[in-house]
Amino acid sequence: MSYPSEELVRTVQAKRTQERISQRALADRSGLTQAHISQIETGRLEPGLSSFIQMVRALDLELVLVPKKLLPAVEGVLHSNANDFSPEEGSSNLFVKAERMVSAQRKRHGSSATLDRIAEYLRFLKQVHLSKTDLTLVNDVVDVLRSYRAEPIPQSVLENSAGVLQGLRNRIAHPTEAPRPAYALEDEDDDA
Repeated sequence: MSYPSEELVRTVQAKRTQERISQRALADRSGLTQAHISQIETGRLEPGLSSFIQMVRALDLELVLVPKKLLPAVEGVLHSNANDFSPEEGSSNLFVKAERMVSAQRKRHGSSATLDRIAEYLRFLKQVHLSKTDLTLVNDVVDVLRSYRAEPIPQSVLENSAGVLQGLRNRIAHPTEAPRPAYALEDEDDDA
C-alpha cells in the first residue's frame, strides 16, 4: 500500500479478522461491495471517506478527530484494560464465554440479524460498568443461549435474549430522569 490511510486500513482489516468477519459479511453490513472492500484492503484503491466510515461503523468502531496535544491521553485510555470498569473480575470471563457462544453459533448455523444484534449488545455491555444485578442478567441470557451448544438456537429464544440485552443497553445508554413537573410556581408568583 502506498496511500496515506494505510495504517487506518490495516487497523480496520485487523479488527475484521479478529472478529472473524468475512469481507462478504462486512459488505452486507456496510452496504459496500465485497470487491470494493477487497480493493481497499489490498491497497489497490484509496478508500473514500464515506466508504471508510461505512466499513468502520459496520465493525462497531467510530472515527473521531482529536486535537494532537490530547492524543497521548486518548491513546492511554484506549490501551487501558477495558475490564477495569467492571465491578467483578468474573465479568470479563462472562463476555469471553458470550463471544465464543455467538461465534460458535455463526460457524455451525450461519449468522442471523438477531444473533448480530445480540453480539452488538454484548460488545456495548462489555465496555460499561455493570452492577452485580446487571451482570447476573447478562449471565442468565448467556447461560440460556449456551444451552443450545450443538443445535440452532430457536428464533423465539434469540428474540427474547436480544430483547433482554437491548432493554439493559437502553437503560444504561439512556438513563431516565426523575419526573419533572410541567410547570413550577416561583416565589414571586404569590398573587395566583
